[in-house]
Amino acid sequence: MTGDVLQKIHQTDFFKELSDDALAAVAAKTTLRKFSTDAAMMRKGDPADSFYLILEGHLKIVTTDARGEEIIINKVGPGEAIGELALVDERPRSAGAIALDEVEALELTREAFFELLAQRLDVALGILRGLSNRLRFSTTYIEKVIDWSQKTAEGDYSFLENTQPLTNSAGTDDDKAAQLLSTFYSMVRKVKAREEGLKQELERLSFEIDQERRKKEFEEITSTEFYAKLKEQAQTIRKKRQGL
Repeated sequence: MTGDVLQKIHQTDFFKELSDDALAAVAAKTTLRKFSTDAAMMRKGDPADSFYLILEGHLKIVTTDARGEEIIINKVGPGEAIGELALVDERPRSAGAIALDEVEALELTREAFFELLAQRLDVALGILRGLSNRLRFSTTYIEKVIDWSQKTAEGDYSFLENTQPLTNSAGTDDDKAAQLLSTFYSMVRKVKAREEGLKQELERLSFEIDQERRKKEFEEITSTEFYAKLKEQAQTIRKKRQGL
């Protein structure tokens, strides 16, 4: 494994604090893999037989909703790892990973993964730190969902003005969570548009009802005997003035 690859491993969230010796131990257990744009690194339901350290490129982590439409639940790039949770609980993949551009990644198989955990305490601690970071981000993501859901329920759509499209870079966990919630706020925009449409329709119906009510009131007034007499008197006065 080249020094360039070792340096890239050192830059990952999982192994950034490892010694050169520990990095070499990790590198010796991995296989370099490449994925072209739109290629699936893994699919939901696949056996969890390896995890990946991303060296180059970006991937979207996806699942599907009840209608079978894609939902992006995360996005990863250089320095991040994916697939480690399924290795730990030995359950099928809970989501898929699709390359957004050309991707290079190091693959660590389940067997090699557990060998490292058993043989290298420093590597095990690095993995624990990586898992901790993942959990912290999940907490931020959930907090953002709750906050936006509450605002939507209250009819407050001001947060939509600060949302950003999904890009290849995000600053804090809060920024990244906001970007990843693009599917959510796309739905909220539709709710807002429908609400505004309903308001406009209500205003139109209210105007038509008022018009109809005024028309009915006018008809009721003009059909009375009193109105008929007033009209007759007005015509008499008009004729007198014309005769002057």
